[in-house]
Amino acid sequence: MNELDTRTNGRLHQTATRREIAVAVILFLFTFAIRAWGISTRFQLLGDQIRDWDIALRPFTSLPLVGPATHVHGYTIGPAFYWILWTIRVTLGPFFQNLPHAGGIGQALLQSAADVLLLLAIWRRLGSMWVALAVVLFEATAPFDVALAAVVWNPTMGSMLAKVATALTLFNWHRQSTAKAVSLLAVAWMAVHAYTGAIYVTVAVFATALVDPILARDRKVTVRNAVAMVCVAGALQVPYVAYRFSHPNEPAMAAVTGSVADVLSGRASVRFGDSVAGYLRAVNFIEVRPWSFAFTGWVLVASGVVVAFRYRRDLPILMMTIVPTVLCIAGYAFFLSGLDNYYYFSVMPAAVLMVVLAITAILPPRASRMLALGLVIAAMAIAPARRSDAMTFHQMREYGAIVHASRVIVNRGTPVRAIRLDFTLPPTNDPEFVYRILGGRIDPTSPWVAVILRSGEVTYRVVG
Repeated sequence: MNELDTRTNGRLHQTATRREIAVAVILFLFTFAIRAWGISTRFQLLGDQIRDWDIALRPFTSLPLVGPATHVHGYTIGPAFYWILWTIRVTLGPFFQNLPHAGGIGQALLQSAADVLLLLAIWRRLGSMWVALAVVLFEATAPFDVALAAVVWNPTMGSMLAKVATALTLFNWHRQSTAKAVSLLAVAWMAVHAYTGAIYVTVAVFATALVDPILARDRKVTVRNAVAMVCVAGALQVPYVAYRFSHPNEPAMAAVTGSVADVLSGRASVRFGDSVAGYLRAVNFIEVRPWSFAFTGWVLVASGVVVAFRYRRDLPILMMTIVPTVLCIAGYAFFLSGLDNYYYFSVMPAAVLMVVLAITAILPPRASRMLALGLVIAAMAIAPARRSDAMTFHQMREYGAIVHASRVIVNRGTPVRAIRLDFTLPPTNDPEFVYRILGGRIDPTSPWVAVILRSGEVTYRVVG
């Protein structure tokens, strides 16, 4: 290659890099804005958020050795969620008086950073900016995702980590240095720490790290990745093992283990029909909302067939699209309790990627590029309607009033025996939580009860 060719290739590479950076920055700012805009006045502060943010306010050495309690009894199998939430509180908390919405802003930042990583991974793997943008825009502007992305909640954290693991797999980190392979496996396993439903993506990542080098007949990488899996999972489970020794009678996932045991023993039947119905319902609710299509299942099946044929020689693509979908349907068939939509959060990027890849694979390259551009335009066109829909649920519009009133009570300096609300919120809300974070103290001998009005104003009543 002569000097002119070298300079030309260098300029082309610099141009491509600058384009990637520009698109990544714009995408990050856009997705972060739709997730976090107005969060200081509408943050959802319920029982789970109060519990977890209160834990994040502690010193690191006081964090739990396991993850959050689940509504089906037990807890998740590791504390990665609290590690990350504590880091958010330490880095962002001081800028927001350590109020809970700082955690929501931190989670929204991480979600948008994960979207950027997924964008770049798809872009570089397929060589198409438009396909990558279409996937990420459809996934990131989904109303359910937007509504919950800035809430302190472990399922959204698990979804974010699963998305990062997916992107790193598409970047082929499992084939590269030992440090990159270990990082990929650690992120994938921490996704399960954060939320058990991320296990389907984690299994796909681990399987890719083994099967890919086996097919390439690279014995050295195969052995290295196998050893790394054992070491990473073992190291990250040390806190859990320590907790189990001190709490031997508290099963981590009683509902899950009980369901599987009932099916395997013959006391209950595998519920494949219910599992398929739950998955399709979740796709419609999370990704298709505010619309709903009766033919969603056929679109997904057709997309899986097209992707399986078109990308049959690209194992990471197959593993990170079709495999998580199949695994989650098979896995939840053994779960005997009800299937909530958020159980499927972590596998939604796989579904969106599978459908977009299938749509753009059925046409010649030039037409495919135009179709991908059309998908990006469509995603942007429906984004306002999707965000408007997202603002109709999982919002607590009284949060701003509670924060403002709590500051007023603290600044006034009058000791209070209690704080009450003159409006109704879910029973898991604690109107005194924000007040205590701001430095207020509840005095059981005070004759005053502070009452917060919906407007954010405060009145005082004498006890008795």
